[in-house]
Amino acid sequence: MAASLLLLVLAGIFLSATAGDPDILTDFVVPTNTDPTTIDGSFFTYKSLIATNPGDPDKFTLTKATHAEFPALLGQSVSYAALVFGAGTANPPHIHPRASELLAVVQGPLVVGLVDAARNGTLYTAELQTGDVFVFPKGMVHFQFNNGTAVARAFSAFGSASPGTISFPLALLESGIDDVILEKSLHADQGTVDELKQDNAPPPPTPAGPSSSADGGGMASRSGVVAVICLAVSYIYFS
Repeated sequence: MAASLLLLVLAGIFLSATAGDPDILTDFVVPTNTDPTTIDGSFFTYKSLIATNPGDPDKFTLTKATHAEFPALLGQSVSYAALVFGAGTANPPHIHPRASELLAVVQGPLVVGLVDAARNGTLYTAELQTGDVFVFPKGMVHFQFNNGTAVARAFSAFGSASPGTISFPLALLESGIDDVILEKSLHADQGTVDELKQDNAPPPPTPAGPSSSADGGGMASRSGVVAVICLAVSYIYFS
């Protein structure tokens, strides 16, 4: 019995350690309905990571290169993102369920943090300067915040072609969870819940332009960042 239990434990550890994007049996995946003989260097090239994200001094914006945008990444267990932070803006608390993230700051400073739920919600933070690199382990709540007066820029690499993103403000405030549940979970009254929803409502539509993702309306201020971080920590402890 003990030997069987040991084998089960070892098998579980092995599966956890090797979990990730599925292995492929070819060097790369040819898209459906594509003639392999027509593939050339352009298939392995992606030119929209920076070109479509010049940055906005008043917002946080990002562009991604996952397999959805860059089909050549399918099966390669890697993806990339370009992040531009206007002064005082943030990438609010979120997780990537399928990948770790390695962030490199190319124009700082940039405050980063992650919450370790396994250690009673311990918060680890750092103020990164240009050239610094920071790792966010897979599945851990984390955020970035530009506390400077100029635009900050960073690039992130992920250990999956489809890392996924679950944003806490969106998941909690815009997914349709009943207000009563939010009040109980966050230890807040109806007025506070309404205010949080209003602060984090999507901005009004803007004219067509470069395809980049902007932050929710309330993310541009320090108070908005603090509110969302508290919201995330409250979610961990009280949900």
